[in-house]
Amino acid sequence: MKRFFCLLVSLLFFTSALFCEIRYIEIDSIKNVPVIEIKTVEDFESIIGEYGVRIGYLQKNNSTLFIIVDSVYFSFALNGYYSLSDYKTGKAKKFKNGDDFNDAISLGFDSSEIYYYYKTNSFNSVEDCKDAYKNDFVGVTKDFALYKYSSDSSVYYAAKKEGYTKYSDFKEYVDITNNGFKTKEDWLDAKSKKFENGKDYYIATENGFSNFKDFNSAQLIGITTNDDYQEYLQIKDSVERIMKEKNLEKNKAVIYFYIQKLPKGDKALSALTNSLNENYSSQKKEISTALNLWYSDISNIEDTKKQGRNDYGYNQNRLYEIKTLFTTATLSDFLKTTDISALGTYNEKTEIFRKK
Repeated sequence: MKRFFCLLVSLLFFTSALFCEIRYIEIDSIKNVPVIEIKTVEDFESIIGEYGVRIGYLQKNNSTLFIIVDSVYFSFALNGYYSLSDYKTGKAKKFKNGDDFNDAISLGFDSSEIYYYYKTNSFNSVEDCKDAYKNDFVGVTKDFALYKYSSDSSVYYAAKKEGYTKYSDFKEYVDITNNGFKTKEDWLDAKSKKFENGKDYYIATENGFSNFKDFNSAQLIGITTNDDYQEYLQIKDSVERIMKEKNLEKNKAVIYFYIQKLPKGDKALSALTNSLNENYSSQKKEISTALNLWYSDISNIEDTKKQGRNDYGYNQNRLYEIKTLFTTATLSDFLKTTDISALGTYNEKTEIFRKK
């Protein structure tokens, strides 16, 4: 029992000595003596504790700490720190060196993360830096690549100028205004309708479109308003339905559609030609152009400017006009070779078509 007590007292004494802060004496240099350099703070402190060292000699110009044990000099590089406790604290808080640690302390930073955030930006004050960090202006320049902000601090001050404190609120504001939207309500409405910018959204809304898909489709075929686009769709869908139900090719289905729109009565072939041309010409030009694109299997009006020839010698992207179908020769062939019983009758001798 007595042996155990002595061992315990010795252990307590050693532990106390190990963690007892030494007194630092500042020196200019140590010359002409052999010095053992210790690599780790743990080993250096174990020597201090084991030999009861109470004095350390600090060479500030290179932040090196020396101790003397039985006339033997030991040194440890503090890397800019001026005490072992600061060295350990700075390392634990991930400061790169003692100079940064001491600078951070003088500026009022306790965190290396905020300190380095401050040093890599251009804040007017420490208070602004802490405010920016608290409100998430960290690593945000990537979100503003198109707006030429050089640092998080420049984004922060831009937000302050517009009256925003939180980054999320400012980012939302930038998304709205720089994409051409007038209000947040418009922006939210546009998002729900799949519009990406205010220009398209306001043009589409003014022209009656309720979603980007229809607006974009109409734009591709040169149609401005939703009313005209819906009329175009109605004609196109009707012709495609006739193609399916009557098993007709597209050109004959187009003729069939426009004939069924004519009023009842008898018409000579020449008069029928005139009536179909007049009926077709009464459509708005944009609708006719869009129908010509569809008839020619061209999806984009811009493609008509890229004409060329394929391997078979046919014109690519050539625009075929529907009105060229309304000739006496084409109509005569249509009336003779197509089942028109649902439309009326045709007398080949008199060339009279009777519309039901």
